[in-house]
Amino acid sequence: MSEVSTLSLNIGDRVVYPSHGAGAIRGISDQEVLGKSQSYFELELFKGGMQVKVPVVHASRLGLRRVTPMELLPELLSNLALPDLDLPAAWTPRHRRELTILQEGDIEVITKLVGTLHRRAQGRTLAVTERAILDDAKRIVATEVSVSKQIEHNAAVAEIDLMLEQVLAPASV
Repeated sequence: MSEVSTLSLNIGDRVVYPSHGAGAIRGISDQEVLGKSQSYFELELFKGGMQVKVPVVHASRLGLRRVTPMELLPELLSNLALPDLDLPAAWTPRHRRELTILQEGDIEVITKLVGTLHRRAQGRTLAVTERAILDDAKRIVATEVSVSKQIEHNAAVAEIDLMLEQVLAPASV
């Protein structure tokens, strides 16, 4: 089965391209590269309106995927409260693993990373680089929420912050 039919993406679909962010498919075109004709998804990214072409045959491997449907957002955001990810204790391997998580683009794991780093930040100050990873991960999750719910990015950030506060709040008896 080809990746096109596996993804079954159409013009107008809202998608996430991990290395660039969320956008919409504005077209599908054929282009000749190195003597071979290839089909490309033409994406328009929501942030900045940048145009990106993604080879259809490599779209899955490159991580192109649909935005999480709104009805699945509660399940996705529940990952904020899951037990911490098993990250290396030593700084360098932990930093490498966190960067890899962001690059791989798995929204569920990125959401878990937000919860993990947020809880870690409560006990001590995060290093500047780890704080940047938390900010990047939270931005990725907020983008997913804002595109799925069709709300402003700041409203999505506020929703995530509220959930993180609730996760840290002591259980009332």
